[in-house]
Amino acid sequence: MTETPVSGPNLARHALFDGVSEAALDALESVSTLKPVSGGENLVMQGDDADALYFVESGRFRVVVNKVHIVAHIEAGEAVGELAFFAGGKRTADVIATRDSVVLEVSRKAFDEIAHDHPELTQAMLKLVSERLVVATARTASVSTGTPRVIALLPAGTSQLPDGLLSRLAAAFEAVVKDDTPIIAVDQGTSEASDGAAYQAWLAEQEAMGAYVLIDGSGSSEWSEQVCRNADALVMVANLTGQPGAIDPVPNESEQSAMRWIAPQQRTLLVVRKTQGHPIAGTAAFIDPREPKLHHHMANDSDADFAKVARFLTGRAIGLVLAGGGALGCAHLGVVQALRQADIPIDFIGGASAGAAMGGAIARGMSVEETLDQMEAMFIKAKAMRRLTLPLYSLLDPTVFDAELRERYGTKDIADQPINFFGVSTNLSTNGLHIHRRGPLWECVRASGSLPTILPPFIDSDGNILVDGGVLDNVPVKVMHGLKTGPNIVVSLGDPDEIWRTEVEYEDIRGRWTLMKDVLLRKKREAEFPSIVEIMSRSMVVASRMASKEMLGDEDILVNPPIIPDMQILDWHLGRELAEMASEYISSQVIESAGLKHL
Repeated sequence: MTETPVSGPNLARHALFDGVSEAALDALESVSTLKPVSGGENLVMQGDDADALYFVESGRFRVVVNKVHIVAHIEAGEAVGELAFFAGGKRTADVIATRDSVVLEVSRKAFDEIAHDHPELTQAMLKLVSERLVVATARTASVSTGTPRVIALLPAGTSQLPDGLLSRLAAAFEAVVKDDTPIIAVDQGTSEASDGAAYQAWLAEQEAMGAYVLIDGSGSSEWSEQVCRNADALVMVANLTGQPGAIDPVPNESEQSAMRWIAPQQRTLLVVRKTQGHPIAGTAAFIDPREPKLHHHMANDSDADFAKVARFLTGRAIGLVLAGGGALGCAHLGVVQALRQADIPIDFIGGASAGAAMGGAIARGMSVEETLDQMEAMFIKAKAMRRLTLPLYSLLDPTVFDAELRERYGTKDIADQPINFFGVSTNLSTNGLHIHRRGPLWECVRASGSLPTILPPFIDSDGNILVDGGVLDNVPVKVMHGLKTGPNIVVSLGDPDEIWRTEVEYEDIRGRWTLMKDVLLRKKREAEFPSIVEIMSRSMVVASRMASKEMLGDEDILVNPPIIPDMQILDWHLGRELAEMASEYISSQVIESAGLKHL
């Protein structure tokens, strides 16, 4: 990019200098230089000497540690490199322009000279350092991504942007964001982007007003490059409203160019089909070469789908996180029913164990009633969890269970489900949490619900040995936080303050011959020693129940629907009653009081 003239600096517009005298700002401006930084170019590099301080006049930067981890985004009006600058050390991260930007550069020597006569400058900067350290401590390992304001749209592969997409998406933005937030839609070839310096100045004006700018980046390569070099986020649109087979999914030249400076975390794939009833297939061919953070399925005849995408792109998408708990998971279906009756959208579903089973069914487009029918067919009629076997691999024979899951959840890829979904299992091969975002849906449900010792582990195509997700994370709200911003409804099962005790004593445990005789005669004691299933289910959820409140984000809402007294995790015959109870509870006691109506 050739350097273009830029207007003089204006430090007074930087909030960190509020209260600093005009004389001090004039002195700082007099020893500063304006520096253009092209999109994709490093402003500073990790390990370099911190010999200069920068103030962002226009544009945007990302902060990357060890070439991999994006830890923050820096926008116009903010400072860059102040921590290392005042510590007198080395740069601790790369700072890379995510679009063409302009910064004000101040050398250490120049700052020290004027700070001697204007000590309020040092005070202002030290206040900023203190605030940054507080934010960094609170953030810990999470990533501060910021909400993208300038969003470029490109057709994916050989497709074309659907007619009216830009205007419909802009209208959806207007319905989702605050009334006073400007939404600017720019068609391809518009004059605002014809000149580099003028375009950057125009974007800075829109950002100063807090606007969202949606730009059609299709057209000439010059236009596309100018748009994408100055965008915070990239939306690639696979238009399958015609003949899907006629679209080559390989990224076109404009996409390849844009992906060189727009990181995967700021990429979104939209897969647009003609109608809601049109089948979804082949999404993986578009996902794999583009590595988007998220993809969304949209039906051209659904305004709700456009609103969903607008919520995701503005950080307002509503997640639903569902805990494990066997038959107790039927309460999740009551929650879904109540949310739907209140017209509260569900944009993303994630779950562990039973939460993955219930959430997966809803994500594939099933109704609550259909899901309840499915659960009763599997667990009551087919007795999928009532078939004992020789306890070499597990207590239960999984043959019928596996066949039921294959038939009812299907082999379709998770990426081809109409609602975004993830499930979690515990990976004994890697000693970590396994997040299922791809692969056959039935395999995700099977792996996530593999109760150790009760069912044999699931082994995936890569040889990973997977057991129940509840072993490590029975309420995977942190996984949801990593995938999207915005509020989440987090459903935990059972009272987190419940104390589980028994009337039996340890000496009451029966020996094998007595136990065999009692089982054959179907003899039950008044107070039974806790069973394997009870111990396993309690062991998995205890840690997540203790931590559930601590895991919540500021916008998350935790709900604990009531459970039928003495209901156990294999009591599927009570599932429908439990779902109705949960639906009534959410509708009558939670939706208004917890602010769900305002999500």
